[in-house]
Amino acid sequence: MSRELCDDTLHQLQRVLGVSFRNRNVLRKAVTHSSFEGGGPAAGNERLEFLGDAVLKLTCSWYFYETHPNLAEGELSAIIGQVVSEKSLASAATEIGLSRFLLVGPSLEATRGRELPSVLADSLEAIIGAVFLDQGLEIAKDFVVRRLKLDTLDTQEYLKETNFRNHKAELQELFQKTRKTLPEYRVVSEDGPDHDKTFTVSVYSGDVSIGCGVGKTKKDAEQAAAEDALIRLITF
Repeated sequence: MSRELCDDTLHQLQRVLGVSFRNRNVLRKAVTHSSFEGGGPAAGNERLEFLGDAVLKLTCSWYFYETHPNLAEGELSAIIGQVVSEKSLASAATEIGLSRFLLVGPSLEATRGRELPSVLADSLEAIIGAVFLDQGLEIAKDFVVRRLKLDTLDTQEYLKETNFRNHKAELQELFQKTRKTLPEYRVVSEDGPDHDKTFTVSVYSGDVSIGCGVGKTKKDAEQAAAEDALIRLITF
């Protein structure tokens, strides 16, 4: 695909996306793979992809926080994890025919790399980043909601697909029915460097530890500890 042809297709792409860019160069950047004409990462869409990934997670979190007040923190995390997955993004990119608008290098073209799920997902993230830069956060949020069809998503079905269980909520409900106190979570240890910590958490009933869990975040460790406690309480 030549740059001249890309100029024509950019106009078509704007119609497909439903966004009229003030700066078309930022959209051109978003659909330019690092392999195109040997430009490398600096000439491709990788920085926009990085930005778009952050905007995507923020806007999804913002949307579900506003529209689903009854969803617990863990449920929100599970749903958003599915929504921002490579599979979900690649599907949305395929639906709008994004592959035909991408600028890719000859080797990627020869192997039909423009249709790879990873390439499509990354390019859609780059476009989200471009929309944010050119149009602002509100328009970026509307774009994400519209293109990923968040307003029609069945959140309960998503939770079933991920086999998600909120063990902390289940344990708290059990305590409310059978005990006077609520479970208390305490961090037992933190291992590893700051950028890659592992947390160990114990959950207590009074002064007695009834479960222990490990995770890369305190929240994950607490969920694991609650699951361990539920297993122990149900078993014994």
